[in-house]
Amino acid sequence: MKLYDKRGRLLIVFTLLLGGISAALSAFISMILQKVIDSAARNDMDSFTKLILATLIYLAILGTMGFLEAYCGKLMIKNVTKTLRDKIFHGVMKRTPGEFSSQNTADYLSALINDVKLVEENHLIPLLLCAQMGVLFLTTLGILLYLSPLVTAVLFLFLVLMFTVPALLGKKIQKRQEAYSAKLAEFTAKSKDFFNGFEVIRGYTMRPYILKKFTRINRDTADRKLAADTLLAVNECFSDILSAVSVLVIVFVSSYLMMKGRITAGTLLALIQLSGTFVTPVVLLMQNLPKITGIRPVLKHLEAYSHTQDGTPEEEPSCNSPLLETGITFTGVTFGYVPGQHVLKDISLTITPGTKCALLGESGGGKTTLIKLLTGYYNDFAGSICYDGIPVGKLSQGRLNRIAAVIHQNVFLFDTDIYDNICLGETFSKEQLDDAVKASGISRFLPGLEKGLHSEVGENGQNLSGGQRQRVAVARALIRSTPVLVMDEGTSALDRRTAHEIEEDLLRQENLTLLTITHHMDETLMDRYDKIYYLKNGRISCPQMGV
Repeated sequence: MKLYDKRGRLLIVFTLLLGGISAALSAFISMILQKVIDSAARNDMDSFTKLILATLIYLAILGTMGFLEAYCGKLMIKNVTKTLRDKIFHGVMKRTPGEFSSQNTADYLSALINDVKLVEENHLIPLLLCAQMGVLFLTTLGILLYLSPLVTAVLFLFLVLMFTVPALLGKKIQKRQEAYSAKLAEFTAKSKDFFNGFEVIRGYTMRPYILKKFTRINRDTADRKLAADTLLAVNECFSDILSAVSVLVIVFVSSYLMMKGRITAGTLLALIQLSGTFVTPVVLLMQNLPKITGIRPVLKHLEAYSHTQDGTPEEEPSCNSPLLETGITFTGVTFGYVPGQHVLKDISLTITPGTKCALLGESGGGKTTLIKLLTGYYNDFAGSICYDGIPVGKLSQGRLNRIAAVIHQNVFLFDTDIYDNICLGETFSKEQLDDAVKASGISRFLPGLEKGLHSEVGENGQNLSGGQRQRVAVARALIRSTPVLVMDEGTSALDRRTAHEIEEDLLRQENLTLLTITHHMDETLMDRYDKIYYLKNGRISCPQMGV
């Protein structure tokens, strides 16, 4: 996948340029050592004094370039990882409901956290290091050729051996990195599942069992990481051995040349220092090139998350909610999740604007599926569903959201305050907010909260009761003046009194088209509904008119 945009490419080029200059400068320390030793051997004080001044200037330039290169490198890593997380998050959020629910949310978390960290550690950092080491190697090679072609030839023999090991281990490292990434995703999913099930674990004395399961998955994840790291360790071991042997050989060859009078003492010291400078880049290249190639499966994995076929721009929320003029019509709607197994069969009904309708049926009878089709979750159904004569598939998701709002049984609240959970990032007038708070019944419990609307709800609304969470969900729908409100088992988890109050409050809304989905109706409110439909075995029965 593309990790760098146009600005990012310019930054990485600049960073690599600075790294190259810094690396090249560091190689020239060998030349300074040669000049210093030879000046001392000749007892040339004038040259020695000039070398001290030149060394100070050299160190100042080297330090400045080193800082700039390090800072730009950190800036590049920050920009790339931020952009990568943005792409993944945007791609996931643009998925259709079916695509989104096809994977565990822990997989998305693992991609955002674990896999992006792997890209940083096994692609970005090694890439910068390899570029810097490449320049250092070439600069050192040039100086070596200038000082002694023979020593350079000996080093090249070791160079061939050093690159043999990464070539042999590269594919194996790649496979093990991919396996480690997959195990990390599984570890995240299991950990999330255990934390979400804390109450069940506690209530059913499952702690010993869960601890055993966690210990096993934790051990397996650590083993996968060790398997990948073991190959890297083998690669590093061969690199270190060959590095040490090459330095020792160069020491002996250079000393022999000095004894023969072919090089000076200063050149001997320079060659010994350069042998380390020559070998070190090769060793680091050996250690990091397999990391860069091994991360490719992870990058492909992340590309799948960041890619979306939805090329339409995101719609901004609109304060002007559309009206429902002629109503909602279902005509011959048939749908099934599995081919040949229909959940809904030939559904036909009409909901006129402002009516209060109820849809009754047993659990698993297709009520929630009907709502998913109504709100655009799936479009691969037979028949038609139209809002004011417009097929649901022709409506953008943004427009559909402004027509119909759904309140589910399990209300989700963000970990912020009540105000933010009602407005959801949009701006509303004080009058709109006050009306929604009053109509939803939030005003009944608001005086008991110290910070009122700005009281924190906690993670998934844990600071509020079930009824209070439900009222917040009602308020976030009413404040947007959506003409259609669907209650999908919205009060089934509440006590009878609270459920009655919420349902009654909604039935009072004169211009609201209300569709209540339930398996058990409040008999005291049945006569308040204009129509009651019954859904059984995927089919709608004749509606009963409210009285």
